[in-house]
Amino acid sequence: MKTPPFRYYFIGLGLMFLLAECQKVKPEAPKAEGFDPPIPPALSYLAGPITFQLRELENKINKELDPVLVGKQTKDGKTKGIISFRVKRLGPVHVEYADQQIKLSAPIQMWLTKPFSRDTAAPKTPFCAIDVNFKSPISVTPNWRLGSRTTFTDYKWIVQPKLAGISLTNIVQNILDKHKTDIEMAIDSAVHTQLRFDKMVKPIWHDLQNPLLINKEYGLWLTPRPISVAAGPVTGNGNQLTTHIRIAVETQTELKPSEPKHARTPLPQLQKRDTVSQTSDLHLMSFIPYADINRMLAVTTNNRNKKLALGSLTINTLSVYGGQHALIVKADVSGLMDGTVYLRGRPVFDTLTNTLHISNLDFDSETWKVLPKGSDSIWHSGLRKLLESLLTIPLGDDIAKLPQAIDKAFEQGGPGKKTDLSIQTFRFVPQKIAIRPDGIQALIFVKSKVKVKVNQL
Repeated sequence: MKTPPFRYYFIGLGLMFLLAECQKVKPEAPKAEGFDPPIPPALSYLAGPITFQLRELENKINKELDPVLVGKQTKDGKTKGIISFRVKRLGPVHVEYADQQIKLSAPIQMWLTKPFSRDTAAPKTPFCAIDVNFKSPISVTPNWRLGSRTTFTDYKWIVQPKLAGISLTNIVQNILDKHKTDIEMAIDSAVHTQLRFDKMVKPIWHDLQNPLLINKEYGLWLTPRPISVAAGPVTGNGNQLTTHIRIAVETQTELKPSEPKHARTPLPQLQKRDTVSQTSDLHLMSFIPYADINRMLAVTTNNRNKKLALGSLTINTLSVYGGQHALIVKADVSGLMDGTVYLRGRPVFDTLTNTLHISNLDFDSETWKVLPKGSDSIWHSGLRKLLESLLTIPLGDDIAKLPQAIDKAFEQGGPGKKTDLSIQTFRFVPQKIAIRPDGIQALIFVKSKVKVKVNQL
């Protein structure tokens, strides 16, 4: 058995002497006054493009668009009018994107009933057939539909109209001009009915409101509350159409032992904008009540060694409150001292370690006055280090994994079956911290880029 170094005998004798001289300490508590002004609310913005394939749009239009564009029959198979004009698609509508608009084309057939005849049934043989072309600007409407304003552009004959060898193209053209508005409205109706962006965005809007557990040990939750959505113009290329959206979000963090419960906000009307920023600016507004911090401390201090200076001083209970523009730490101790000591410091967010901790934690001036002389050299540094570690919330690993956690939650939910979500950058920058009467208010800025791709409409 090794003999302890000789100097330890002197330390032990010194501690025995100090313990024999154990003093009661009861400094005046720092007043809970002198607070920082509140941090004003700061909206966050989650931005990203929503893209969908032109072929998906084409399929939707062909599914919705009735083959008979003009002159639908009655239930008994009759048509109306002295000279009834009937237009029917001969094949599918083809959709392209060019010159900041969509272009549609389709082959159609036309029938004319016999004028002044009692037989009003549609003829079995088409009168003529043509390839028709339309164009339309495309946009997103406030009620979350894809809006179009289709106009007829030109056509070419497939089968020219003739009667007894006489061309009737001018007559057909006049009749077609008369009914082209009906055809344009039928196409616009098909686009409006089938292309519903609310069905795409509503699951994202819903899932965005799910609280995210940032730190399991302390029960730290991020709770977003989206409040509005803006969309820019629709652009495209030969394969797809794209619109950029930006969701305005109020965010906060909460210290709760279980998942916070909040009423979900419904999807609002879409706000149209000439331009929409493609960068997500998230301002995480946190308010951590002192009651929640003290609950956290009660849990963590029970699992930590609270003895200092070879057991000469024990921390029994620990709590915090605000005042003097600082976080005030109240520690009830026993051993070398029996009573209460107060420390103070400012909470800060460390960008290198992604931790929230207390900076420059030290004794309050009133506590310094009642400390036993010479005792601070034995446990002063140890007490400060222990309290700093107890009041440090490590967020580094959780922040780094947050984009992957959002991706995973999104993929497992309803939107992930038809939509790909990609968070391309994610960086935290501290903004402000304020000591308030009932808790700590913090604003952290998160800069990120998000991309949304719709695989199926």
